[in-house]
Amino acid sequence: MLNTVGFYRVAGHTAAERAAFARSITVLAGQFTVLLAPPLRPDTVGGYIEFRVYGALAILVAVWALAAAAGAVRGDEEKGLVEGVLATGVSRADAIAARFLAFAAGVVVVASSAALGYIAGVDRSQDAIDVTGLLTATMLLAGLGLCCYSLSLVVCQLVSARFATAASGIVLLALFLTNSLSRTIDALRAWRWLSPFHYYEQSQPLSPGGTFDVRATEVLFGIAVVAAVTAALAFAFRDLGSPLFRLPVRARQPDHDPSGVIFWRAPILRGLYDRRIGLLVWMAGFAALAALFVVLTKEIVKPLLDLAALQPFLNSIVKGDIYPSFLSFIWFAFGQLLIAGYAITQVGRWSAEDGDGRLELTLAQPVSRTAIVAERALVLALGTLAIAGAGAVAVAVQAHREGIDLNTGRLVIASVLLVPFAAFFAAIGSVLAARVPRATVGVLGGFAFASYFIGQLAPIFKWPAWVEDLSPFHLYGQPLASGVDGVGLTILIAVALFGFAGSALLLQRRDIGA
Repeated sequence: MLNTVGFYRVAGHTAAERAAFARSITVLAGQFTVLLAPPLRPDTVGGYIEFRVYGALAILVAVWALAAAAGAVRGDEEKGLVEGVLATGVSRADAIAARFLAFAAGVVVVASSAALGYIAGVDRSQDAIDVTGLLTATMLLAGLGLCCYSLSLVVCQLVSARFATAASGIVLLALFLTNSLSRTIDALRAWRWLSPFHYYEQSQPLSPGGTFDVRATEVLFGIAVVAAVTAALAFAFRDLGSPLFRLPVRARQPDHDPSGVIFWRAPILRGLYDRRIGLLVWMAGFAALAALFVVLTKEIVKPLLDLAALQPFLNSIVKGDIYPSFLSFIWFAFGQLLIAGYAITQVGRWSAEDGDGRLELTLAQPVSRTAIVAERALVLALGTLAIAGAGAVAVAVQAHREGIDLNTGRLVIASVLLVPFAAFFAAIGSVLAARVPRATVGVLGGFAFASYFIGQLAPIFKWPAWVEDLSPFHLYGQPLASGVDGVGLTILIAVALFGFAGSALLLQRRDIGA
């Protein structure tokens, strides 16, 4: 709704104003086709919303589907809920079908809510609502969500509980990049048929003159059904708590003695050691994407420098040299989303420990509740620093190869500042985990997306500065291009410190598992 209302503020009201706006959007979007599908008729509210909003909603729904599938398969297994359901006589196929239909109902509600927001934001005196196109867009968004959910269900059956979310995320990210990068890299065009995002983008029903590809939509829903059936079959042939395929290991006698690994004895090191595989995956993925965005920056900026129509846009993001400014604008903005996702996954782990007995066992050592909160904070900070460091090295190496001159000091600072940025989210999540652990991940995820869109919408609606300061994405600033924002950094650190201190106090006053 806010983006629909914002269209009339930025696009103008006359045909000439909207035509000029459409030319700017089209030229700009042409340089970003590596990430976004090119728009169709951005001079209309339908075309603009389809380009700006429904592309972002596709990513949002995919992330939600991933989290929901991992929770339905592995999260509930670890809590013993799946075992309890199966003990009542419910078949495994029925259990998967119930989860699939429940998510289907939820994603239809979400997609319909987006459609209602669009209807509420359209100025009826200037534009008419294409009901058929809106219903089709709703169906496509729901179909993509179901497809991502089913594919995540399959992946979660193949791997252990500890790696289910990460493995599903890698698969969906690979499918997304296969489709988006195929617009720039010719070698990937032969493989984009594998991606559900490709079939989602074949239709543009909201744009005037847009098409609805029936065959692509059928394939999208077909993938969802086939993947759901495959997940049900895989679930039927594996043991609860185990992956479908287990690597052969050497048989040995059970050992109940404490582990001799020294890392388990140091409070902070044991947290990092316990998460070592996941942390290495995050570091590798973050570094690979960082290098990719440096390459994309070089390819995007070159043609932009020759476009006079985009000079106002470039002036709004450039705070110094063009390449570092643009790299800060596209990579670190995307990197912040990844780091926020990392913080949310760690908070989700903390919440799970409350219900699966792990926190209770830790307290029985004995360890104080305050020490547990402090250890969580330090483990998160060191993990984030390792991920950000891997990204910084990748950026520096790839920038040198591309001939981009970066300020090494600012690159280090921009990477280090991702630590208080992650601590901001983790501190809020820690408070929620100490108070309402079951609702923590959902509430924190909603806050993260709301914070991101505050930064996108505040300039359009000219909201006051204090509203923008509610978003950690705004508080982080653009340190690679313009240095450290002292006020923003102070707020990030203050929220992190007070948040973790408050969560320690709240944890003292609540029974574990209550």
